[in-house]
Amino acid sequence: MRRHVLDSAVMSVAERGPLPHVLLRTLVVLGALASWLVFPAGPAQAHSVSGAASTNFHTSMTGMTPTVAGIVLAPVENGSRIELTVAGHQTVIVKGYNDEPYLRVDPTGVWQNALSSATYLNRSRYGPQGLSSSGDDHAPPRWEMIHDGHSAVWHDHRTHWMSTQNPPVVQAAPRRFHQIYTWTIPLTVDGQPVTASGNLDWVPGPSPVPWFALEIAVAAAVVTLGLLRRGNFVLAMAVTTIVAADIVHSVLIAFSRADGRLSGFFFGNTVETVVWVLGLIAAVLLVRRSVVGLYLAATAGFVIAMIGGFGDVGVLYRSSAPIAGPIGLARTLTATTIGIGFGLLGAAAASRQQRWRERREMLPAGPSMAG
Repeated sequence: MRRHVLDSAVMSVAERGPLPHVLLRTLVVLGALASWLVFPAGPAQAHSVSGAASTNFHTSMTGMTPTVAGIVLAPVENGSRIELTVAGHQTVIVKGYNDEPYLRVDPTGVWQNALSSATYLNRSRYGPQGLSSSGDDHAPPRWEMIHDGHSAVWHDHRTHWMSTQNPPVVQAAPRRFHQIYTWTIPLTVDGQPVTASGNLDWVPGPSPVPWFALEIAVAAAVVTLGLLRRGNFVLAMAVTTIVAADIVHSVLIAFSRADGRLSGFFFGNTVETVVWVLGLIAAVLLVRRSVVGLYLAATAGFVIAMIGGFGDVGVLYRSSAPIAGPIGLARTLTATTIGIGFGLLGAAAASRQQRWRERREMLPAGPSMAG
């Protein structure tokens, strides 16, 4: 009885005029926060791994000369970093950009040369901006332990495109495949020289038109079904689906990391975690036919669409992305997230208009004025 009275009171407040002030302020604040997180940083920062987001550049490994058993070197995190794993008891030294000793992997662990310029240049995907290294590539190495494992992961600027501008050959024909260059990384294995080599290619992405069409279709379906007699249950399913899709998407991105997967998931989704909880609360309120649930679902859907959808929109028209799974799954999750998010926003607006029309129809006609 008490809950029925409370819901009726909330419904009455919502129907008398604009959105309740608290919900309106929540929508504005969360929407502004989502826009601040996505647009200034760009999609490359919203859903990225170690600075790498969706891209048409593709880093591949072609081999090691000579071949050495027990040593594996491969691009990881969508080409952003290189991973070296030593399964045997060899001592492997990775040379830096001036042929100086940079990294060492031996039976005791992974070490870096504190005097190598590569130690400072490789701290980020694009290297330090306006910061000179304090290394001395000609001095004897000063080894410092990183950890006691047998795998090293680092940004190697020889293997990925460093400029924010595409190569001239790509600018001339962006819809064609191009081999940009062949890269090499010099190593020594127990003192013997070994060369790891690979290619940096430009692989054009697909047309985004089918995915934009899917977004529109999903949004239209959410709005249309949300206005049906049992529309609250449909919208509850929609907000639950967008939360689940965004969680799956975030997990797959975190698991594409070479290390720090758990911390990457939690620290990379701080805002979204709060919105996921709000979305599930909105689903419960919608099942209880509370109008508060409708506006809360619209708020949660909009924020998830902005951060989890538009934050990764580049995956719809680029050929690769940092995700532990097929690229088609990333595109489906992104398009679905955007479609449902804006569908929930549209459903809230359409439902409010429908309530106002119903109220006007129920109002008694005013007395006629005698002449």
